[in-house]
Amino acid sequence: MIELGERWVRNCEGLTRRNMLTLGGIGALGLTLDRAAASPGTAKQHPNCIFVFLHGGPSQFETFDPKPEQTADIRGPYGAIETNISGIRISELLPLMSRQAHRYAIVRTVTHRLDVHSPKHILTGLPNGDTTICAVATMVRGARGTLPPFVRLGNQMPGLGGGRLGAAFDPVHVPDPSQPKVVLPDFEPPKQVTGPRQSRRLRLIEEMNGFRRAADSDPILAERDASYQKAVSILTSEEVHRAFDLQREPTALRDAYGANKFGQSCLLARRLIEAGSRFVEIKWFGDAGATAYDAWDLHGAELPGLQRMETQLCPRFDHGMSTLLRDLDERGLLDNTLVVAIGEFGRTPRVNKWGGRDHWPACQSILMAGAGVPRGVVIGESDLQGAYPASRPVPLADFITTVYHRLGLNANLDDRLRPFVGSGQIVPDLV
Repeated sequence: MIELGERWVRNCEGLTRRNMLTLGGIGALGLTLDRAAASPGTAKQHPNCIFVFLHGGPSQFETFDPKPEQTADIRGPYGAIETNISGIRISELLPLMSRQAHRYAIVRTVTHRLDVHSPKHILTGLPNGDTTICAVATMVRGARGTLPPFVRLGNQMPGLGGGRLGAAFDPVHVPDPSQPKVVLPDFEPPKQVTGPRQSRRLRLIEEMNGFRRAADSDPILAERDASYQKAVSILTSEEVHRAFDLQREPTALRDAYGANKFGQSCLLARRLIEAGSRFVEIKWFGDAGATAYDAWDLHGAELPGLQRMETQLCPRFDHGMSTLLRDLDERGLLDNTLVVAIGEFGRTPRVNKWGGRDHWPACQSILMAGAGVPRGVVIGESDLQGAYPASRPVPLADFITTVYHRLGLNANLDDRLRPFVGSGQIVPDLV
């Protein structure tokens, strides 16, 4: 037995090349090193992405497709307001977003048949997919500088990340970006690993690397060495720690984003994109003390009904998303950053007997902005009841294909994308 740190490796046949590969995969300071080492990329002109998953399924009626002319059982308790783009109205629950309509597009006719509370079909395009859009884009585009290329903010989504591409393309996970000190679990040494102990581990790994380089010049091993250097650079980089430090932002701007986890996630996403990360996922989640139903699930009955749209959900989304779009644009980042906000489905065209709305995948509204997405437009119209697309339906596969296209990725030109795109077509109105 050989003890390396706290991991034991059985050595039955001496120090073989296979053993060395195993040793090369140990975690320095408790790190998963390969996770930090996506393929290198250099082209800064390629678009970035902030992908917001609104867990629970937002109601289109109380967000981006109100039906004020309909009877109360369809339109619900809220009205519509004009935006700063003539002819476009959204829910009165989003007054700040109404002033930013010149910066985004609304797609009112995304449609599919998946009535499930799962991020899989939205983040991967496949009902049981495990490889997210951002992981695929990371594989193709790679890292840029010291910052991790792919970061997930909010609650973890088990089974979703690098998927079939492997752990090297999993996101760096930040569970709670609203804390004074943002913790990166993937890059935090275990509590029992003290400073001197960290140094001893690094020296041990460097010695093993030196022996391996002298004994075997395999290029795969050289790549593994590079992954060590990348992981250690993330752990020690002042640039990385600055990017994750929200306290460097003016108090007024932090307040504008909203003093809650979603708002601070939006702010951190902007900081990460600005500092060099390429792809950031934000998963909607509740704040401390919130109930387990603090998502966009609005059935009523045992769950609070539509009033949560007014008191909790829309105000947080309104502050966080409107400030994110304005902040990105004013800093010159929006033209090169695709922003998507989407839930897993829409909501029923009639308010149910409990004062809520049930799942409805046949028609949902989403937001897209940046990276060449037309500004101040509405794509598609739902029917009078908001139940089905009346014009320009956007199947889920077309949405996924269009997202890849807006990121500069084309399955017709790059065979690596084909397993993740399927039969989708580009939505012309979004390009």
